[in-house]
Amino acid sequence: MGLTEDQGTSVDKSSVELIKESSNGLRGSIADELHNGLSSFSSDNEQILKFHGVYAQDNRDLRKERVRARLEIEHICMIRIALPGGVISAEQYLAIDSLAGEFSNAALRLTTRQGIQFHFVVKSDLEVLLKRISQNLLTTWGGCGDVVRNVTACPSSPSGLDDVGLSELAKKISLRYKAPSDAYLELWVDGERIPNEIIGAPGIDTSVYGEAMLPRKFKIGLARSSDNCTDVLSCDLGIVIDEDDPNRVRIYVGGGMGRSASDESTFARLADLLGEVDRKDIFGVADAIISIQRDNGDRRDRSHARFKYLVDRWGVETVRKEVERLSGIRVDPAIPDTFSQTTDHLGVTNDIDGHFDFGVKLPSGRIKDTPGLFYLTTIRRLVKLASPKLAVTAKGDLLLKEIPAHLKPDFFKILQDLPELDANSQPKVFRESFACVALPTCGLALAESERYLPFFLAELTERLEELDLADQAIEVRMTGCPNGCARPYLAEIGIVGRSKRSYDIYLGADRQGTRLGSLFVKDVDRQSLVDVLTPTLKQYRDNRFKGESFGDFVNRQPRELIETLRPTPRVRIRTSTSEAAR
Repeated sequence: MGLTEDQGTSVDKSSVELIKESSNGLRGSIADELHNGLSSFSSDNEQILKFHGVYAQDNRDLRKERVRARLEIEHICMIRIALPGGVISAEQYLAIDSLAGEFSNAALRLTTRQGIQFHFVVKSDLEVLLKRISQNLLTTWGGCGDVVRNVTACPSSPSGLDDVGLSELAKKISLRYKAPSDAYLELWVDGERIPNEIIGAPGIDTSVYGEAMLPRKFKIGLARSSDNCTDVLSCDLGIVIDEDDPNRVRIYVGGGMGRSASDESTFARLADLLGEVDRKDIFGVADAIISIQRDNGDRRDRSHARFKYLVDRWGVETVRKEVERLSGIRVDPAIPDTFSQTTDHLGVTNDIDGHFDFGVKLPSGRIKDTPGLFYLTTIRRLVKLASPKLAVTAKGDLLLKEIPAHLKPDFFKILQDLPELDANSQPKVFRESFACVALPTCGLALAESERYLPFFLAELTERLEELDLADQAIEVRMTGCPNGCARPYLAEIGIVGRSKRSYDIYLGADRQGTRLGSLFVKDVDRQSLVDVLTPTLKQYRDNRFKGESFGDFVNRQPRELIETLRPTPRVRIRTSTSEAAR
């Protein structure tokens, strides 16, 4: 297809589109700026660096102080390693653990798209860090940017084996859709060709991308028909393997969590079912879908450039016809997946055949040592002991796989030093919850998220105990802004940053990842969040069906009842704990 009115002309394309087109194959002038003695990159090169897995940021905790002192802000970088399906070897994990101590803030951050991030990396260390990452057969290429991002996949199965081949499929998809440029090799690997199974980089003549790549990032997720642990319907392209017939897959299009804080026309959206195809046709269908977004996605307004807006405008029937036309593949009608579970992969799983898996619970994916909580050290000890296969989960936790059974005593002895790693030792609401990074590193954050979530959960846990609801596994997801990196609109309780000290609350999503939550109340002061939730929690305590989840309970309530549970538009006055719990 050619350029459409949706895509725009060269005159009215966004500034980012023009930067991409003139970037010389995603090279820009990065090589020159690496050695110019400055602590930051130019704004144009900051955009190009995203394709290399690098975000230019600053330490927002110090921003105002430094500005008042007339000092330059503290420029830092976030580096994101792309791990298809979250898979990483023990040797690779120990290598990046070492790199974190040498080049960042001695911490790793596991992401909700199964990647791994370094924070607080300074520009002068960027070149050697990326080279060292490549030497360990890992890459940041495509970790960010307007391309297919890290491909997510369920990291395990009930048998302990990847019996439907999700991990291998995630790797193949990732390689197929790497950006077609040698820029990464030239800049970070001295032009040396690292194995093609790591970086991919097809030629421009065979790539599905044009020189300007895609209008925005494009997310692909894989799931099995029984388990939606990856929130596959939140992706631009979701692929579900039918476990009863692994040669058939269902295709979903047009999902996405991101919203703009300033544009009410933006929205979170679940993907629509496109239909069903043979597994052998996945790449033909995916090529067609990505091509549709390439040629018709909005290149004028980045707020509306995601594929979900195109699907919403066209309708899924039009998208299906265009996919069939471009691919020559018939997309058969299908019944939407309902998913029987969303496994968290925590604790001991798959304890069979002389091996076991163990999923460690992390505080929103952060692995670092603090006084009394030695996460980085303890996980390092576990990995050195067992040399397991590892996988990052889509909730930012870490799954250690195929640990020999004879190591159980030593393994659990190490765990005794940090019982927080065992989800079963924590209140249920802690097990079910996670947050995005937000402050101080994310430039988009409006409010605290990762750093505030533990305090919010502690207060919520206390309230749940007072209401005799401590045994209920209610899922909470918190983000520092509406962009939704922790997928809060798919949580039973979604807390979304609105301003420095206030949040919006969303309620009523299901635990299977097939229903979005609805806006419950806007602009709640963070000190009042638990008080605002308490009337609805009381209703749940008193009127739920046996075994009914909190999200399902809220969803079936009449609108009139929900209206009575909402507070006034701006909540500032806090009630006492004892009064609120009565």
